[in-house]
Amino acid sequence: MKLSVLITSIVMASLLLPTVSSAQKGRRQPKDSLVLSCILQQATDITPKEKRGDAQQELKLVLSSNTDTVVKASMDAVISKVQRDQEGKWEIVYYHQDYWFWISGISKVAVKPNQRVKSGQALGYNQPGEPVELLVYDFETPVDPKKYLRCNE
Repeated sequence: MKLSVLITSIVMASLLLPTVSSAQKGRRQPKDSLVLSCILQQATDITPKEKRGDAQQELKLVLSSNTDTVVKASMDAVISKVQRDQEGKWEIVYYHQDYWFWISGISKVAVKPNQRVKSGQALGYNQPGEPVELLVYDFETPVDPKKYLRCNE
């Protein structure tokens, strides 16, 4: 078989293959394009302004809402873990690509491990005014959730 016929055959075969988007290839979102929807509507930031002894501040967000009782997913993701903490509240860990989200302080859960959730879908429920804590990690590196969270927009 001549080289030109071989190249033509390869090109024709590649045209028949389905196209795959960058998201399907597992490519990461650029860091500056990460956008998280609000986990509680009409919420107030009640994050303690504490300083740690090692001069490093824990990157977390604590929200409370007097009207909204539904704790929602901040983006399309997969639930990794659902467990109770020492106070009897629920903790939910979910992920999207290399981003991991940890939400704690939930009274009643609405999801289970390995479940796919959409942005804004209920993860659990709280009584009005109860605090919910959010931690975000880029793989193992903590990131400031306030930098990416879009509330009241």
